[in-house]
Amino acid sequence: MPRYQVVVKRIVSSNGKIIAEAKSIASAYSNGKSEINQSISVTLSSDSSSSTSISNFN
Repeated sequence: MPRYQVVVKRIVSSNGKIIAEAKSIASAYSNGKSEINQSISVTLSSDSSSSTSISNFN
């Protein structure tokens, strides 16, 4: 049975909106194999528009 560790970090604006989020998931298996998946999501927004960029790293 694999073991997982998840770390999530967020940058939140003063009005409560999430501006950026980084997530890292580490998996360790009983056969000695390990795996790390990371993703970063950045949202830029103003009153009239919004833009989101997502990157995944395996």
